Parts: sequence; structure tokens; C-alpha cells
Amino acid sequence: MGTVEEKITEAELEVMEVLWRGEGPMSLTEIKGALPEKNGDTTKTLLRRLCAKGAVGQEKDGVFRYRPLVSRAAVGGSRARRLIDKLYAGSARDMVAALVAGEELGREDIAQLRALLEELDGKGGG
Repeated sequence: MGTVEEKITEAELEVMEVLWRGEGPMSLTEIKGALPEKNGDTTKTLLRRLCAKGAVGQEKDGVFRYRPLVSRAAVGGSRARRLIDKLYAGSARDMVAALVAGEELGREDIAQLRALLEELDGKGGG
């Protein structure tokens, strides 16, 4: 059915963002406070689903505290791959070309990409 990262919904991603920004395990109250548009029951449901998927761990320390089990980078990489597959027939090059052609990347962005590509090429990654 896919990896844990692929199973995270948009609503769950909002909760994950709060956990990634946190400085350690967070209580439901702390998470709700960072998500003012969500009510407590909704947040609790999202946390329960994330725990069931293996994306979030919970521990009891008087109250339940939650922590992310998957990284932002892993989720971002998974979502980027799905976007590339869906919109650019699996070609990251075509996606970058579209960003450059659409002037979504400035000179500094292009310079940073060039440096990254040179670094990867030096490591045998290209």
C-alpha cells in the first residue's frame, strides 16, 4: 500500500508540522494550541491515525505525549517523488526545467542547484 510517508494525508501533515517544529514530545493540549483552526476531537483523531500508521509515537508521562517517527525530509522526498511521477512522467529534469522556464527559480536558486549538482557529480551521484 506504500510507505508510511505516502499514507500521510494533508490534514495529518498539519499535525506533523507542529510535531516537527516542537522541541520534544508534545501533549495534545500543546498540539491543539499550535492548531487553532482544529478542535480537540479532530486533533485527537488525526493523532490516533498517525500513530496507527507508524508516523507518530506516543508515550504516557502523566498525559500522552506525541513525537514524530518519520522526518520532514522523508515525507517531503516521498511527496516530491509522487509529484514528479504524476506531473512530469517521472522526470526530475523536466520538473526543474519547468521551474526554470516559469521563472520560479531565481539566480541564487540556480547557483545553489548548480553547486549541489557539482557536489553530487563529485561523489559519483551523477
